[in-house]
Formats: sequence, structure tokens, C-alpha cells
Amino acid sequence: MKTLTFYTTLLAMLLTGIVNAQTKDSIDTKKPMIIDGKKMKITIDTKDKSEESKSTKIIIDGDTTVLDSKDDNSNTVKKTKKKTYTRRIYDTDEEKKKNNREWFNFDLGFNFLANNGTLDMPEEYKGLELQNGKGCNFNLKIYEQSISIVPQHLYFVYGVGIDWNNYRFRDNVDLIKDADSLKYNINTGIDYKKNKLVSTYLTVPLMVKYKFKENKKGEAFQIAAGPQFGYLLNSYTKQKWDKGGDQKKKTSGDYNLDEFRIGYLLYLGYDNINFYARYYPESAFKQNKGPDVNTVCVGLAIGGF
Repeated sequence: MKTLTFYTTLLAMLLTGIVNAQTKDSIDTKKPMIIDGKKMKITIDTKDKSEESKSTKIIIDGDTTVLDSKDDNSNTVKKTKKKTYTRRIYDTDEEKKKNNREWFNFDLGFNFLANNGTLDMPEEYKGLELQNGKGCNFNLKIYEQSISIVPQHLYFVYGVGIDWNNYRFRDNVDLIKDADSLKYNINTGIDYKKNKLVSTYLTVPLMVKYKFKENKKGEAFQIAAGPQFGYLLNSYTKQKWDKGGDQKKKTSGDYNLDEFRIGYLLYLGYDNINFYARYYPESAFKQNKGPDVNTVCVGLAIGGF
């Protein structure tokens, strides 16, 4: 660009000489010569002889060059840069920090059923003891929006997702679907390799997130907490056993799971390492129609929060 401006200035100076030569004996006021090209605009403003100062202004895209003629044989070139004023705007990264939108992140971990601070089922439901550590929780966060409250520190977060809870039974139980209350039988003829109850909820989280000051690498500790509302979409049992080859069975049913539930979320992490915990204070089953147990989930938040 500097080379182009240099040669353009030389061209303008030559044109100025031609203009001055052609108008040497004239005393009329001269109008500026304008060369308007696609790349830049050049304006040559010459003054007549009657003026005390013999000078020519050449304006190239806002930059002004003054040719000051002290005598007929010499020119002094003075160049003045134009002043520019810019308004600061957020770039893409700044906008992302201010109001961040996330699609299809997920949580992956384990879920448990807690009974008065223990992982044991109530006495009347001892047959439904779980294989703790094998029950999987998968929470797909379809969409999440962060709204800045205090820029780069405090955010309000909301979204929508789907949450799957897998409760794996330790014994060979068969749940009876659509019964008035949760009932089950012990199956002595089959040894299940996998036997679980699965629930699927539509979820809406509402959280407040706080992000601490970033270090030089842009890393920061952050924490978020708030409620999550859920509506039951589907529930079923899935069983797998070996009898003359792999056998599978999936049975959809109500199983007296609570249709609406409210849980409490906690997320915390540093940079790309993030964890979550989720607790539902109300029973996973309808009141007086199943064991009074609470769902607890812990694991990794993949993709952040």
C-alpha cells in the first residue's frame, strides 16, 4: 500500500506541474482537480498567483500532502496524516464471552438411589438393590444460553435438554408394569446379565454461573448452581441374558415414576476439566406408590457449562 501511495503521489505531483505550467499567466481562481478511481480518490487544489502562499494540496484517500513552493525551482513537501477516530466494538470472541450459546454438550456419569443418607433400599423393597457404580447417567444439553450480568464474571444460564437415568438391579427381578404401586417378582429361572430400569426426562435448567478472573492463558475457575425441572417422557425396563444365545427384552411401562421432578445442579471446573452433581430431594417414585428414594448423579461435564 505504501508503494502504491508513493507512485500515486509522484503522479499527482506531475499533474500539478502540468496544471501550474498551463495556468502560469492566469489570475483566475482555480478549481480543484479531482481524480476519482476505484481504489482511491485524489484531489489537487492549486492556488492562484495573487495569494501570498504558493502551495498545492494533494489529498489521497484523506491523507494530505502540501507542496510549498518557496521559489520557482524548489518545492518543499509536507505530509499530514489524517486523524481517525474509531469506536470500540466487541469482536466475535468478546461477544461469545458476553452471551455464550452452546449446542449439544453433555454430562456423563453415574446415578444412585439414596435412602436417608445410605445407598440401601427400604426393607420392603430390598429386592430392588442396585449395582451401584454401574448405573449410568447421560444428560444431553441440547441448547444452553448464557446471559451476562456482570461482564466476564457473572452469568444467568438457561436451556433445554434430555436426561437419561439407568438403574441397574443386582438381583434377577421382573418389574410389573402399570401396577397401582411398584411391584416386582424374583425370576429364579433366568440369570440376567443386564437388568435395568431406564427413565427419560425433558429438562430445563436455570442456573447462576460465576467465573473467576482469567489467567494469561485465558483459563479460569468457574462454578454454577441452580434448579433443573424435569418432565417424564418415557420409562422402560431392559433385560439381557444368555439362553441358547444372547436374549434381549425391552418393556415400556409406567413403573410409578414421578412425572414431574425438580433437582438441584452444581457445576464446577477449571478450563476444560469440569464436574457436575445433581440431586433430587423428592422421591424418584410417586408418593406411596414406590420406595422413598432420591436420585443422585455425579460425573464429568463434557464441553463445559
